[in-house]
Amino acid sequence: MYLMEKYFDDIRECVNDYSINVESLQSNISADYLYTFAISEEKKLLLALLLSTTDEEIEKNTKELVHFTIENDVSYLFLYSELITIVRRLIGNLAEKQECDNIHEINRFFTDHEDRITDLYMKKFLNQLTLKNELRLSHIALMPDKKFMVHYESHIRWILNLIVYIQRNELDDSYPELNPNHCEFGQWMHSASTSYLLTTAHFKIIEKLHINLHGLAANVINYCKSKTFRPATLIHLMQKIDYYSLEIGNEIAFLNEIEESAKDPLTHLLTRRLFNKIILNKLDISKATGREFALMMCDLDHFKVINDTYGHAVGDVVLKHFSSLLEQTLRKSDYIFRFGGEEFMVLLPVTNSEEALVLAQKVCDAAAMSEVEIDNVSIHYTVSIGTLTVLAGTGVVINQETVDRYITQVDEKLYLAKERGRNRVE
Repeated sequence: MYLMEKYFDDIRECVNDYSINVESLQSNISADYLYTFAISEEKKLLLALLLSTTDEEIEKNTKELVHFTIENDVSYLFLYSELITIVRRLIGNLAEKQECDNIHEINRFFTDHEDRITDLYMKKFLNQLTLKNELRLSHIALMPDKKFMVHYESHIRWILNLIVYIQRNELDDSYPELNPNHCEFGQWMHSASTSYLLTTAHFKIIEKLHINLHGLAANVINYCKSKTFRPATLIHLMQKIDYYSLEIGNEIAFLNEIEESAKDPLTHLLTRRLFNKIILNKLDISKATGREFALMMCDLDHFKVINDTYGHAVGDVVLKHFSSLLEQTLRKSDYIFRFGGEEFMVLLPVTNSEEALVLAQKVCDAAAMSEVEIDNVSIHYTVSIGTLTVLAGTGVVINQETVDRYITQVDEKLYLAKERGRNRVE
């Protein structure tokens, strides 16, 4: 350390002249809020560390520098680049003066500082990353209706498991799922119930972010197991993972808004507006795979009588009751839409005509056997259902005109059920 004191003036000059220097133009805002202030303070703390002369000073100033940079979101790469810039300038200046006798000692001086900063930064960064993700979980837990955020919740837990694996440093195979299609979040993304979101730009962004995030995680695991382990690389990978995770959260929030607007406010079923997007997607799949799907159109019988007799508020209760009956009777992979008034459309993926008739009859029977209790009054209702099997052959043009033709055909089947006495399936 006594050797390095002779270079303190040179170090001070390099820090002041060559490290990144920024100034705020916002004089009326508290310095505590400004990133420019944080950069200026980081520079002072770094200089104080490099000019330390005792082990106690070095330990204290290293802790202060690392704590400040993490608390003020100064990235490790920024701090690392500052340190590298200073040592390069210092060695360059000494080389120009032909004072190269102690180059190796100077290099060792900066390498030791880099190692101390990096080790401490990684520990504190992982702790802070854990707290940030636990805070995100607590915020989601307080949401009255999580919707898609419940899947983001599983993704956050996946990241927390990754952090624990790094901190344990046991190099075993207990790390979280690395395949983006097999983790809980990935399984949700590729489930049949989310296929209607495939046409949204936000969903595509999430998919790309999620694949990249898992790719980074695989690199983290491989790096943890490697013999050339250096915390600096691990910090960079985990900071990028945190960035991707936050971006996924932002996009999920947008999807929540899309989902909210796509749901019927009374029944919380999908709306007719979304039906066109989903059926076009299913037609594409049918044309590519040769697999059929089915449509099922339902209409409550004599619903006007219920409204006229008991009022529209009671009619709304009946609509909600039938909506719940559809969700309970049908499969999780089926799409249920409120098509308008007392009319409902169901899209049944990978379903042939026989299977569609069986499902429709189950709905018809369940409605006929149910009752709605309101103010000690029991209301019974029935439903008529039309079914249609769709197979998009190679010659089918997939456009809105084709969709409208299928809607007309299944509507005609529904009308036939009405004509033949209602409370039946055609």
